[in-house]
Amino acid sequence: VLYVGLALALCLQAALATPQGAACPTTTSFPWCDHTLSPEARAALVVKSLTNDEKSGLFVNGASAVPRINWPAYNWWSEALHGVARDGVATSFPQICGVAASYNKSLFMAIGDVTGTEGRGKNNNVEGGTYHGLTFWAPNVNIFRDPRWGRGEETPGEDPTINGEYATNFIQGMQTDQSSGYIKASACLKHFSAYSEETGRQSFPAVVTAQDMEDTYLPAFEAGVTKGNASGLMCSYNAETYGEGIYGPGTAQQMGAIPSCANKGTLTDLVRAKWGFDGYITSDCGAVSGVQNAHGYTHNNTDTVTAVLSAGMDTDCGGYMNSKTMSSLLTDPTIASLADTALQHLFAVQFRLGFGTPDDVVPFAQINESSVNTSAHTALSLSAAQQSLVLLKNEGSYGKLPLKSKPGMKVAVIGRNANATQNMLGNYYGTPPFIVSPSEGISKYAQIMVSDGSDINEAVSLVANADAVIMVVGLFSEGERPADEAEGHDRTSLLLPGNQNDLIANVSAAAGKAMKPLTVVTMGGGPVDVSNVKNDKNIQGLIWCGYPGQSGGTAIAQAIFGDTNRFGKLSLTWYPEEFTQQVTIFDMGMRPNATSGNPGRTYRFYTGTPVFKFGSGLSYTTFESTISAPKQISLSKIRDEMSMLRRDTSVVMPLSVTVKNTGQREGDEVVQLFVSPPNAGKNGVPLKWLVDFERIGLDAGSATELSFKIQSHHFTFADSQGQRTTVEGNWKVWVGVEDTDAVTVTVL
Repeated sequence: VLYVGLALALCLQAALATPQGAACPTTTSFPWCDHTLSPEARAALVVKSLTNDEKSGLFVNGASAVPRINWPAYNWWSEALHGVARDGVATSFPQICGVAASYNKSLFMAIGDVTGTEGRGKNNNVEGGTYHGLTFWAPNVNIFRDPRWGRGEETPGEDPTINGEYATNFIQGMQTDQSSGYIKASACLKHFSAYSEETGRQSFPAVVTAQDMEDTYLPAFEAGVTKGNASGLMCSYNAETYGEGIYGPGTAQQMGAIPSCANKGTLTDLVRAKWGFDGYITSDCGAVSGVQNAHGYTHNNTDTVTAVLSAGMDTDCGGYMNSKTMSSLLTDPTIASLADTALQHLFAVQFRLGFGTPDDVVPFAQINESSVNTSAHTALSLSAAQQSLVLLKNEGSYGKLPLKSKPGMKVAVIGRNANATQNMLGNYYGTPPFIVSPSEGISKYAQIMVSDGSDINEAVSLVANADAVIMVVGLFSEGERPADEAEGHDRTSLLLPGNQNDLIANVSAAAGKAMKPLTVVTMGGGPVDVSNVKNDKNIQGLIWCGYPGQSGGTAIAQAIFGDTNRFGKLSLTWYPEEFTQQVTIFDMGMRPNATSGNPGRTYRFYTGTPVFKFGSGLSYTTFESTISAPKQISLSKIRDEMSMLRRDTSVVMPLSVTVKNTGQREGDEVVQLFVSPPNAGKNGVPLKWLVDFERIGLDAGSATELSFKIQSHHFTFADSQGQRTTVEGNWKVWVGVEDTDAVTVTVL
């Protein structure tokens, strides 16, 4: 009777528990059910107990269940780039290109926190389906190297510092405080490492220098691992001429490039051994097959699986390492040993998520659907959209922003994105509870007349009866077809597609003739050459809105009519169209190259004249910043720490910035702190670089002091061999896009 009662109690407990919690009905059910052991020790015990047949189904994203030990089926692939995606209704935040323009670290963390909470709430009862797990493949922190890149919108931008801070804060928010030994959700850094084009991506050999890897392609990933403590990493489709694989360099056709998922030099020697990564590594979907079939690095199952497992990859998003293939290969002692290591990484992450642990021990096991789409989350999405807008132009003798709403006011809303809904979600989007289009948002302030601009004459005819004109133009992403920028599709031009420039010219002429205020809002992820808008005196205002998410229309209207003044600043250089003729998207070089014609990429190296500079952005008020910094810092201290991880370097320059709102209204200011060495722009040395940033809100006439702790690595740069170096002499330190108020700090 006692045995029957205990068995019944265990059955009831298992029925009430989450599937992952039910994997261990008691702490003594199996040796690994002792949750006082470390995740690594528990994982080793599980793997030791498994048969080859049981192991064989665990190396793909859709990992099979292990019924003998009550282990549930699990799918490692879930998406949450800017809110939980492809998994039913969830809060939708602005696309990450816009979130980054806020320059708000606390916002980065808050979005990660909410996304992790909603992911738990939707998927705490893991059932093995795609997009229904607790391992989310975000953030994307690749450098937005080329403005034509179709997926650049997913990233924080072109700057390693911003991308690294975004990675750190988003991951810490998603995974949350780990003092309990458990993580709320698992964040996965992608796509490691030099991935930044769509055209031919499965077979693309990225010819990269050690110098560019050290100061451009790797720092954000390093920050995500060493400071964010990411529990996941994704190796990319492409190959790279950096690192090493167990079979040597790649083929001559691949210019020696090693497929990312077979690159032991980066995945194991760098990420695990040097950076201390202790999570799991997944391939991008189909990338393992690509090692053999796209890159030609291997020629059979045995060599391919050996190559990727030796490199440090643990799970294949795809079907190459399916149970049939792995069953035959696990009889090979070498592969069997490598496979056990991979499985230990996978199980350890599952234990950190609470698998095999009673739900009452795991702090996040009680989160459910009631935590999804809350009023607080909706408010955060709107706040993020408000902070992601960038005011790029506001001038003229009449019609400057903000517009003043008045009874009976009529506004013509014109352009392909005037009624945008799905397009405001960018790509890798979820299902938001609602979407406010630009026209709907504007309708709260005035009567609207709407034209999508496909008929230019019709659009122009609206101007005569309008008190003001707002054009919403730009790009299409995944939510509209044909997409201008999206996964699998790069742009070839930086100009506005279709008839949009003709539309702008005609509407502008009509508005100018009638002296009607004209504001242009451009939607999109990648930079566009809007020189025509910038230079048109009939256009008073220009706002970039990214892909602003579910509350985008509300945020746009609030800003235009002055209810908010929370603008951000560009995290990208906006290049002129001529850039597309100067350098191919396949040229991975960051630095200017006279031989190839590459004018340099990003604000750190670009030698041309941009349409808008990195860090550009206006406000409805004005700010004044004053730096207080030491006159001299130690050269020897910098040199002593050049080989250290960036996380571990010392503070060599405590610095303060006093910011005052000198205008007539409240507003948010983004404080960007730059440095530049004495030899800036010479022999591959960057022109300048961002070392830190903060965002603050100030009332009119008020001031505040910000403190920055500048570390020794901020005064270093990469030499031609990819090693950190520095230079003595007078360095410049300043706040903002221009260095007119720079202070001098001597490195001696």
